[in-house]
Amino acid sequence: MKTLYVHIGTPKTGTTSIQRFCMDNESLLNERGYCYPPSFYKYPVVAKARNGHFLVGVIKDENGERCLEREAQLFNEGMEKVQEQFAKYDNVILSDESIWRAMDIESKDLWDKLKEESKKGDFTIKAIVYLRRQDKMICSIWNQSIKSPPGNTDRRFEDYIKDRNLEARLNYGDKIDRLASILGKENLIVRRFDKENFIGGNIYTDFLQAIGLEWEDKYEVGKEDRNTGLAPGNPTEIKRIINTLPKARDLKTQNFFRDVLKDCSEVSKEKYPCDTLSKEETLELLSKYEEGNKKIAIEYFGEEELFDNTVKDLPKWTPDNPYMLEDVVRFIGMSNVYLLDEITQLKEENKKLRKEFETLQKEQRSITASCKNILNKFRRK
Repeated sequence: MKTLYVHIGTPKTGTTSIQRFCMDNESLLNERGYCYPPSFYKYPVVAKARNGHFLVGVIKDENGERCLEREAQLFNEGMEKVQEQFAKYDNVILSDESIWRAMDIESKDLWDKLKEESKKGDFTIKAIVYLRRQDKMICSIWNQSIKSPPGNTDRRFEDYIKDRNLEARLNYGDKIDRLASILGKENLIVRRFDKENFIGGNIYTDFLQAIGLEWEDKYEVGKEDRNTGLAPGNPTEIKRIINTLPKARDLKTQNFFRDVLKDCSEVSKEKYPCDTLSKEETLELLSKYEEGNKKIAIEYFGEEELFDNTVKDLPKWTPDNPYMLEDVVRFIGMSNVYLLDEITQLKEENKKLRKEFETLQKEQRSITASCKNILNKFRRK
Protein backbone atom coordinates (compact mmCIF):
# COMPACT_ATOMS: atom_id res chain seq x y z
CA MET A 1 0.00 0.00 0.00
CA LYS A 2 1.31 3.45 -0.93
CA THR A 3 1.61 5.96 1.92
CA LEU A 4 1.74 9.74 1.83
CA TYR A 5 3.33 11.10 5.00
CA VAL A 6 2.33 14.72 5.62
CA HIS A 7 4.48 16.37 8.27
CA ILE A 8 2.45 19.40 9.39
CA GLY A 9 4.65 20.98 12.09
CA THR A 10 3.71 22.48 14.41
CA PRO A 11 5.87 25.62 13.94
CA LYS A 12 8.99 25.84 16.10
CA THR A 13 9.25 22.09 16.61
CA GLY A 14 12.38 21.31 14.62
CA THR A 15 10.63 21.37 11.23
CA THR A 16 13.55 23.09 9.48
CA SER A 17 15.97 20.47 10.80
CA ILE A 18 13.70 17.61 9.69
CA GLN A 19 13.23 19.11 6.23
CA ARG A 20 16.96 19.64 5.71
CA PHE A 21 17.67 16.14 7.02
CA CYS A 22 15.29 14.64 4.44
CA MET A 23 16.88 16.67 1.65
CA ASP A 24 20.43 15.82 2.71
CA ASN A 25 19.62 12.10 2.84
CA GLU A 26 17.47 11.90 -0.28
CA SER A 27 19.40 9.08 -1.95
CA LEU A 28 19.47 7.00 1.23
CA LEU A 29 15.72 7.45 1.69
CA ASN A 30 15.18 6.50 -1.95
CA GLU A 31 17.06 3.24 -1.42
CA ARG A 32 14.61 2.40 1.36
CA GLY A 33 11.54 3.12 -0.72
CA TYR A 34 10.93 6.68 0.46
CA CYS A 35 10.92 9.93 -1.46
CA TYR A 36 11.17 13.53 -0.29
CA PRO A 37 10.37 15.25 -3.60
CA PRO A 38 11.82 18.69 -4.31
CA SER A 39 9.57 21.74 -4.40
CA PHE A 40 8.25 22.25 -7.93
CA TYR A 41 7.14 25.86 -7.41
CA LYS A 42 9.01 28.74 -5.76
CA TYR A 43 6.79 30.61 -3.32
CA PRO A 44 8.10 34.01 -2.18
CA VAL A 45 10.06 33.86 1.12
CA VAL A 46 9.32 30.11 1.50
CA ALA A 47 12.34 27.81 1.80
CA LYS A 48 12.59 25.19 -0.94
CA ALA A 49 12.92 22.51 1.74
CA ARG A 50 9.22 23.04 2.57
CA ASN A 51 8.10 20.75 -0.23
CA GLY A 52 4.53 20.48 1.07
CA HIS A 53 3.75 24.19 0.87
CA PHE A 54 1.72 23.73 -2.30
CA LEU A 55 -0.97 22.11 -0.14
CA VAL A 56 -1.78 25.42 1.55
CA GLY A 57 0.23 28.06 -0.33
CA VAL A 58 -1.50 31.40 -0.85
CA ILE A 59 -1.04 33.19 -4.18
CA LYS A 60 -1.91 36.88 -4.54
CA ASP A 61 -2.18 39.11 -7.60
CA GLU A 62 -0.70 42.58 -8.06
CA ASN A 63 -3.63 44.05 -6.13
CA GLY A 64 -3.08 41.80 -3.13
CA GLU A 65 -6.14 39.66 -3.88
CA ARG A 66 -6.01 35.87 -3.52
CA CYS A 67 -5.83 33.89 -6.76
CA LEU A 68 -7.90 30.86 -5.76
CA GLU A 69 -7.81 29.44 -9.26
CA ARG A 70 -4.00 29.54 -9.36
CA GLU A 71 -3.82 28.01 -5.87
CA ALA A 72 -6.06 25.15 -7.00
CA GLN A 73 -3.92 24.67 -10.11
CA LEU A 74 -0.73 24.40 -8.02
CA PHE A 75 -2.43 21.97 -5.64
CA ASN A 76 -3.40 19.73 -8.56
CA GLU A 77 0.07 19.97 -10.11
CA GLY A 78 1.63 19.08 -6.77
CA MET A 79 -0.56 16.01 -6.37
CA GLU A 80 0.35 14.94 -9.90
CA LYS A 81 4.03 15.14 -8.85
CA VAL A 82 3.21 12.99 -5.83
CA GLN A 83 1.57 10.37 -8.05
CA GLU A 84 4.65 10.36 -10.29
CA GLN A 85 6.78 9.55 -7.25
CA PHE A 86 4.42 6.76 -6.21
CA ALA A 87 5.23 5.10 -9.51
CA LYS A 88 8.81 4.69 -8.19
CA TYR A 89 8.47 4.66 -4.40
CA ASP A 90 5.99 3.25 -1.91
CA ASN A 91 6.29 6.22 0.45
CA VAL A 92 6.25 9.95 -0.25
CA ILE A 93 7.01 12.57 2.41
CA LEU A 94 5.71 16.15 2.33
CA SER A 95 6.50 18.72 4.99
CA ASP A 96 5.39 22.26 5.77
CA GLU A 97 4.87 23.77 9.21
CA SER A 98 2.29 26.30 8.00
CA ILE A 99 -0.22 23.49 7.38
CA TRP A 100 -0.99 23.35 11.12
CA ARG A 101 -2.30 26.91 11.11
CA ALA A 102 -3.59 27.11 7.53
CA MET A 103 -5.90 24.11 7.91
CA ASP A 104 -8.11 26.31 10.10
CA ILE A 105 -7.72 29.59 8.21
CA GLU A 106 -6.85 29.67 4.48
CA SER A 107 -7.30 25.95 3.70
CA LYS A 108 -10.14 24.63 5.83
CA ASP A 109 -10.98 21.95 3.27
CA LEU A 110 -7.40 20.65 2.95
CA TRP A 111 -7.88 17.26 4.57
CA ASP A 112 -11.13 16.58 2.72
CA LYS A 113 -9.35 17.34 -0.57
CA LEU A 114 -6.42 15.12 0.38
CA LYS A 115 -8.82 12.34 1.35
CA GLU A 116 -10.39 12.50 -2.12
CA GLU A 117 -6.93 12.44 -3.71
CA SER A 118 -6.02 9.36 -1.69
CA LYS A 119 -9.10 7.54 -2.97
CA LYS A 120 -8.32 8.43 -6.58
CA GLY A 121 -4.63 7.59 -6.22
CA ASP A 122 -5.10 4.54 -3.98
CA PHE A 123 -2.76 5.64 -1.20
CA THR A 124 -3.03 6.12 2.55
CA ILE A 125 -2.46 9.48 4.25
CA LYS A 126 -0.59 9.62 7.53
CA ALA A 127 -0.25 13.00 9.25
CA ILE A 128 2.75 13.61 11.52
CA VAL A 129 2.47 16.38 14.09
CA TYR A 130 4.90 17.47 16.80
CA LEU A 131 3.36 19.31 19.76
CA ARG A 132 5.14 21.80 21.99
CA ARG A 133 3.77 23.23 25.22
CA GLN A 134 1.48 26.10 24.26
CA ASP A 135 3.26 28.92 26.11
CA LYS A 136 6.62 27.91 24.67
CA MET A 137 5.18 27.61 21.19
CA ILE A 138 3.49 31.01 20.97
CA CYS A 139 6.45 32.83 22.52
CA SER A 140 8.79 31.10 20.08
CA ILE A 141 6.60 32.03 17.09
CA TRP A 142 6.69 35.69 18.15
CA ASN A 143 10.45 35.46 18.68
CA GLN A 144 10.79 34.09 15.14
CA SER A 145 8.72 36.96 13.74
CA ILE A 146 11.12 39.41 15.40
CA LYS A 147 14.27 37.55 14.44
CA SER A 148 14.01 36.75 10.75
CA PRO A 149 12.36 37.73 7.45
CA PRO A 150 9.67 37.67 6.19
CA GLY A 151 8.11 38.61 9.51
CA ASN A 152 10.39 41.23 11.01
CA THR A 153 7.57 42.59 13.10
CA ASP A 154 8.23 45.54 15.36
CA ARG A 155 5.28 44.74 17.63
CA ARG A 156 5.59 43.83 21.27
CA PHE A 157 4.35 40.40 22.30
CA GLU A 158 1.10 41.68 23.86
CA ASP A 159 0.18 43.57 20.67
CA TYR A 160 1.33 40.77 18.37
CA ILE A 161 -0.97 38.11 19.82
CA LYS A 162 -4.07 40.34 19.83
CA ASP A 163 -4.74 39.70 16.14
CA ARG A 164 -3.42 36.13 16.11
CA ASN A 165 -5.90 33.28 15.81
CA LEU A 166 -4.60 31.49 18.91
CA GLU A 167 -7.16 28.70 18.67
CA ALA A 168 -5.81 27.74 15.24
CA ARG A 169 -2.37 27.42 16.78
CA LEU A 170 -2.80 26.30 20.38
CA ASN A 171 -6.03 24.30 20.70
CA TYR A 172 -4.30 20.97 20.17
CA GLY A 173 -7.12 18.80 21.49
CA ASP A 174 -9.77 20.13 19.12
CA LYS A 175 -7.49 20.06 16.06
CA ILE A 176 -6.25 16.53 16.71
CA ASP A 177 -9.84 15.31 17.12
CA ARG A 178 -10.87 16.83 13.80
CA LEU A 179 -7.85 15.37 12.04
CA ALA A 180 -8.58 11.93 13.45
CA SER A 181 -12.23 12.16 12.36
CA ILE A 182 -11.12 12.60 8.73
CA LEU A 183 -7.98 10.47 8.48
CA GLY A 184 -8.69 7.96 11.21
CA LYS A 185 -6.91 7.90 14.53
CA GLU A 186 -4.66 5.08 13.30
CA ASN A 187 -3.31 7.42 10.61
CA LEU A 188 -2.39 10.22 12.98
CA ILE A 189 1.17 10.17 14.35
CA VAL A 190 1.40 12.50 17.36
CA ARG A 191 4.78 13.33 18.88
CA ARG A 192 5.96 15.55 21.71
CA PHE A 193 8.66 18.08 20.93
CA ASP A 194 10.80 17.31 23.92
CA LYS A 195 14.29 15.79 23.94
CA GLU A 196 13.34 13.54 26.83
CA ASN A 197 10.52 12.04 24.74
CA PHE A 198 12.35 11.65 21.41
CA ILE A 199 12.76 8.03 20.39
CA GLY A 200 16.51 7.51 20.09
CA GLY A 201 17.21 10.77 21.89
CA ASN A 202 16.99 13.23 18.99
CA ILE A 203 14.54 14.62 16.45
CA TYR A 204 16.05 12.69 13.53
CA THR A 205 15.79 9.20 15.00
CA ASP A 206 12.32 10.09 16.26
CA PHE A 207 11.11 11.25 12.85
CA LEU A 208 12.56 8.20 11.11
CA GLN A 209 10.71 5.96 13.54
CA ALA A 210 7.51 7.91 12.83
CA ILE A 211 7.73 7.02 9.12
CA GLY A 212 8.70 3.42 9.78
CA LEU A 213 12.48 3.56 9.49
CA GLU A 214 15.33 2.94 11.92
CA TRP A 215 18.40 5.08 12.42
CA GLU A 216 21.57 4.05 10.58
CA ASP A 217 25.04 5.57 10.79
CA LYS A 218 24.82 6.21 7.06
CA TYR A 219 22.42 9.08 7.63
CA GLU A 220 24.01 12.51 7.56
CA VAL A 221 23.08 15.25 9.99
CA GLY A 222 24.00 18.77 9.06
CA LYS A 223 24.61 21.76 11.29
CA GLU A 224 22.47 21.70 14.42
CA ASP A 225 20.25 24.51 15.61
CA ARG A 226 19.38 25.67 12.12
CA ASN A 227 16.69 28.02 13.39
CA THR A 228 17.54 28.96 16.97
CA GLY A 229 15.82 31.99 18.44
CA LEU A 230 17.14 35.03 20.20
CA ALA A 231 17.29 35.06 23.98
CA PRO A 232 14.04 36.24 25.55
CA GLY A 233 14.38 39.76 26.81
CA ASN A 234 16.89 42.38 25.77
CA PRO A 235 18.33 40.78 22.57
CA THR A 236 14.80 40.30 21.23
CA GLU A 237 13.85 43.85 22.19
CA ILE A 238 16.93 45.29 20.49
CA LYS A 239 16.05 43.41 17.29
CA ARG A 240 12.41 44.55 17.56
CA ILE A 241 13.55 48.18 17.68
CA ILE A 242 15.94 47.65 14.73
CA ASN A 243 12.95 46.35 12.75
CA THR A 244 11.38 49.82 12.97
CA LEU A 245 14.21 51.25 10.82
CA PRO A 246 13.20 51.37 7.13
CA LYS A 247 16.81 51.10 5.92
CA ALA A 248 17.43 48.00 8.04
CA ARG A 249 14.78 45.81 6.42
CA ASP A 250 16.74 44.31 3.55
CA LEU A 251 17.75 40.68 3.92
CA LYS A 252 21.51 41.25 4.21
CA THR A 253 21.12 43.84 6.98
CA GLN A 254 18.57 41.74 8.83
CA ASN A 255 20.84 38.70 8.77
CA PHE A 256 23.76 40.77 10.05
CA PHE A 257 21.88 42.07 13.10
CA ARG A 258 20.31 38.68 13.75
CA ASP A 259 23.69 36.91 13.81
CA VAL A 260 25.22 39.56 16.08
CA LEU A 261 22.34 39.29 18.56
CA LYS A 262 22.45 35.49 18.51
CA ASP A 263 26.10 35.73 19.58
CA CYS A 264 25.05 38.05 22.41
CA SER A 265 22.14 35.90 23.54
CA GLU A 266 23.91 33.35 25.72
CA VAL A 267 25.64 36.00 27.83
CA SER A 268 22.41 37.97 28.11
CA LYS A 269 20.48 34.91 29.32
CA GLU A 270 23.14 34.21 31.90
CA LYS A 271 23.18 37.80 33.18
CA TYR A 272 19.43 38.41 33.10
CA PRO A 273 17.31 35.22 33.08
CA CYS A 274 13.78 36.29 32.20
CA ASP A 275 10.77 35.25 30.15
CA THR A 276 8.19 36.75 27.83
CA LEU A 277 5.32 35.70 30.09
CA SER A 278 5.12 35.82 33.86
CA LYS A 279 4.60 32.59 35.79
CA GLU A 280 0.98 33.56 36.48
CA GLU A 281 0.31 34.33 32.80
CA THR A 282 1.87 31.02 31.76
CA LEU A 283 -0.25 29.01 34.19
CA GLU A 284 -3.38 30.84 33.04
CA LEU A 285 -2.61 30.05 29.39
CA LEU A 286 -1.90 26.38 30.11
CA SER A 287 -5.10 25.98 32.14
CA LYS A 288 -7.11 27.06 29.09
CA TYR A 289 -5.87 24.05 27.12
CA GLU A 290 -5.47 21.60 29.98
CA GLU A 291 -8.48 19.46 29.10
CA GLY A 292 -7.54 19.02 25.44
CA ASN A 293 -3.92 18.28 26.31
CA LYS A 294 -4.96 15.62 28.80
CA LYS A 295 -7.22 13.95 26.22
CA ILE A 296 -4.31 13.71 23.76
CA ALA A 297 -2.01 12.35 26.47
CA ILE A 298 -4.45 9.57 27.35
CA GLU A 299 -5.41 8.59 23.79
CA TYR A 300 -1.99 8.76 22.12
CA PHE A 301 0.50 8.19 24.91
CA GLY A 302 -1.42 6.34 27.61
CA GLU A 303 -0.42 8.99 30.14
CA GLU A 304 -2.19 11.62 32.21
CA GLU A 305 -0.10 14.62 31.17
CA LEU A 306 0.93 15.66 27.66
CA PHE A 307 3.76 17.94 28.81
CA ASP A 308 5.91 18.61 31.82
CA ASN A 309 3.90 21.55 33.15
CA THR A 310 6.60 22.80 35.47
CA VAL A 311 6.86 26.58 35.12
CA LYS A 312 10.07 28.34 36.04
CA ASP A 313 9.63 31.26 38.38
CA LEU A 314 11.50 33.75 36.19
CA PRO A 315 10.80 37.47 36.14
CA LYS A 316 8.79 38.78 33.21
CA TRP A 317 10.92 40.95 30.95
CA THR A 318 10.39 44.69 31.30
CA PRO A 319 11.94 47.45 29.14
CA ASP A 320 13.32 49.28 32.17
CA ASN A 321 15.33 46.30 33.44
CA PRO A 322 18.81 47.17 34.83
CA TYR A 323 20.61 45.02 32.22
CA MET A 324 19.39 46.77 29.08
CA LEU A 325 22.28 49.24 28.88
CA GLU A 326 24.78 46.42 29.34
CA ASP A 327 23.17 44.42 26.52
CA VAL A 328 23.11 47.47 24.23
CA VAL A 329 26.84 47.99 24.83
CA ARG A 330 27.44 44.29 24.24
CA PHE A 331 25.47 44.48 20.96
CA ILE A 332 27.45 47.52 19.76
CA GLY A 333 30.74 45.88 20.70
CA MET A 334 29.89 42.61 18.95
CA SER A 335 28.72 44.52 15.85
CA ASN A 336 32.11 46.22 15.68
CA VAL A 337 33.85 42.86 16.09
CA TYR A 338 31.84 41.53 13.11
CA LEU A 339 32.71 44.60 11.05
CA LEU A 340 36.38 44.43 12.06
CA ASP A 341 36.55 40.78 11.00
CA GLU A 342 34.99 41.65 7.66
CA ILE A 343 37.35 44.60 7.13
CA THR A 344 40.36 42.41 7.99
CA GLN A 345 39.15 39.77 5.56
CA LEU A 346 38.63 42.37 2.84
CA LYS A 347 42.13 43.77 3.45
CA GLU A 348 43.63 40.30 3.06
CA GLU A 349 41.66 39.74 -0.12
CA ASN A 350 42.72 43.15 -1.41
CA LYS A 351 46.35 42.33 -0.61
CA LYS A 352 46.12 39.10 -2.59
CA LEU A 353 44.46 40.88 -5.50
CA ARG A 354 47.19 43.55 -5.54
CA LYS A 355 49.86 40.83 -5.67
CA GLU A 356 48.01 39.09 -8.48
CA PHE A 357 47.69 42.43 -10.29
CA GLU A 358 51.41 43.16 -9.92
CA THR A 359 52.21 39.70 -11.25
CA LEU A 360 49.93 40.28 -14.23
CA GLN A 361 51.59 43.65 -14.86
CA LYS A 362 55.03 42.00 -14.91
CA GLU A 363 53.77 39.34 -17.29
CA GLN A 364 52.22 42.02 -19.47
CA ARG A 365 55.47 43.98 -19.60
CA SER A 366 57.37 40.82 -20.46
CA ILE A 367 54.92 39.95 -23.24
CA THR A 368 55.04 43.54 -24.55
CA ALA A 369 58.86 43.46 -24.62
CA SER A 370 58.83 40.12 -26.45
CA CYS A 371 56.37 41.45 -29.01
CA LYS A 372 58.57 44.51 -29.61
CA ASN A 373 61.60 42.32 -30.12
CA ILE A 374 59.75 40.18 -32.63
CA LEU A 375 58.43 43.26 -34.40
CA ASN A 376 61.90 44.81 -34.58
CA LYS A 377 63.35 41.60 -36.05
CA PHE A 378 60.55 41.53 -38.60
CA ARG A 379 61.26 45.14 -39.56
CA ARG A 380 65.00 44.50 -39.98
CA LYS A 381 64.29 41.58 -42.25
